[in-house]
Amino acid sequence: MSGKKRRIARRRREALAHARPPAGRAAEIRRRRRRRVRPTRIVLATDRIWMVAETKPRWAARAARDLESAGIASFEPREEVELTSPTGRRRTARVPLLHRTLFVGLRDDADLARVESHPGIARVLYRDGHAIVIAPSVLQGFADAITGHGGGEVGGDAEAVTALLFALGDAVRVTAGPLAALRGTVDGVDPARRRYRVALSLFGRETPVVLAEDHIDHA
Repeated sequence: MSGKKRRIARRRREALAHARPPAGRAAEIRRRRRRRVRPTRIVLATDRIWMVAETKPRWAARAARDLESAGIASFEPREEVELTSPTGRRRTARVPLLHRTLFVGLRDDADLARVESHPGIARVLYRDGHAIVIAPSVLQGFADAITGHGGGEVGGDAEAVTALLFALGDAVRVTAGPLAALRGTVDGVDPARRRYRVALSLFGRETPVVLAEDHIDHA
């Protein structure tokens, strides 16, 4: 019998000896939550040029590890969420916060070439011929909010980052809902509600449709 099982059995024996019912499942989960340690702070290099790369499906985590091993700073934002299985079992998992998005900290053009040639990288994001660059301070605030080390909420920092990712004129495709797979161009942004007006080609003409942030991705 493992040490953990012995401890649980001892608690049950002690509870019965004092005429108290054994701790329930919900109480045990609450105890484990209280014992959780806040994630370690992610410190991003301020001497790097932080750019945005879109990864291929299911490649983000591996690409981040590979690039770190090659000396290229990378940051794949993840948040802790509680998942419940069909049997009712709960567990905490770290899931990607931005779909297929990896932030890379570059020193020079050679680093950029390594990122673009990585088999898991679909492309580095550009706008009007220029790479999208995010200030280290903005990205650090985003990382701090995710790990609980920031002074504000995740939403404010997420908006600052996402505003750079989806801007007026960007080509996007719909990823969810009845319009999934259609492509269009962002022609309106509502940062407060995190919604975008996208001009889609419907019925032979451009039709503006308002979509939530998590329903679009770069085309």
